[in-house]
Amino acid sequence: MNFEDIKKKVGAKFPEDVTFSEKHDCRFLDTKPYAFKKVLSFLKDECDFEYLVDVVAAHWPRRKEKFDVIYNVFSITNKIRVFVRVKIESDSLETVTDLWKSALFLEREQYDLVGVRFEGHPDLRRILMPEYFEGNPLKKDYPLKGRKWFNETDEQKLGISFSK
Repeated sequence: MNFEDIKKKVGAKFPEDVTFSEKHDCRFLDTKPYAFKKVLSFLKDECDFEYLVDVVAAHWPRRKEKFDVIYNVFSITNKIRVFVRVKIESDSLETVTDLWKSALFLEREQYDLVGVRFEGHPDLRRILMPEYFEGNPLKKDYPLKGRKWFNETDEQKLGISFSK
């Protein structure tokens, strides 16, 4: 199965909900928020995309759809990768942990760094930043100056000082 076959199969099932594009040898499937999980499930079950490689999110504060969430899925059987992109207005999207267990940590990373909440995630909490950290450091509106990442207790434990 190649990208043309996938376009035909997915396009026939979701004619109003998906668009396809290719750029720099990457294959994209753009879908609407209400259909994205059905599309991902279809790709997994009907097109043999067994592996969720990564989930990434980008914050676009000046745009109506403030976040892009991109699912990097790979078919080991067919040796093809597709990026499934969904643009969302709010910071919330349904989890895909019930489709791929690898989403357990991948979605937590995007929640922690970008602030996208994955509804229904069984363990949605910070994974890289400390629990007391305020904000999401990869959001474009995160202040670059004036916020201290570590408190004094952390500095003492680590034997370092960021204050000097």
